[in-house]
Amino acid sequence: MPQYIYQCGTCPGHFEINHGMMEEETHCPQCESETFHRVPQMPFLKSSITPKGGKVGSETKSAIEANKAVLKDMKKNLANEWEPDK
Repeated sequence: MPQYIYQCGTCPGHFEINHGMMEEETHCPQCESETFHRVPQMPFLKSSITPKGGKVGSETKSAIEANKAVLKDMKKNLANEWEPDK
């Protein structure tokens, strides 16, 4: 069942109620007032726009591989520069 949010005009409260699409709430459950309204909510809309670039997983893998090569080169350079204590 869908969940709807209502706000009362008499008391400062708002409340969530689960009911069918064709049903309506008749009174505030907190103060029994009949002056309340349903709060509009944004519906979920699926985007039809396709993202640019590759998938996140493949982009991450390529970044890891590129950084592995950089790290390997840095290790070689440091190993060549390192001199043991005498």
